[in-house]
Amino acid sequence: MTRQAAYWRLFLICLAAAAGETAASLMGAYDLGTVAAVILGAAAYVLTQDAAGPPGGRRGEIRYWRGRPVDDDRSRWN
Repeated sequence: MTRQAAYWRLFLICLAAAAGETAASLMGAYDLGTVAAVILGAAAYVLTQDAAGPPGGRRGEIRYWRGRPVDDDRSRWN
C-alpha cells in the first residue's frame, strides 16, 4: 500500500508542475514556465509529505531495543 501511495504522490506532484507550466504559458509568460512548474511542484511535494508514509510518522522505520523490535501500539500495553 505504501508504494501505491507514493505513486499517487508522484502523480500529484507532476500534475501540479504541469499545471504551473500550463498556466504560465496561457498568461504569455513563456520564460517563467519552468519557474512556475518548480514552485508548484515543490508546494505539492511539501503538502503531500505525510501522505506517503504509514500513520504515526515513522515512515516504515522499526525501533529496536536490545535487538528486538519495539511495538509502538500503546493500546496493547496493559
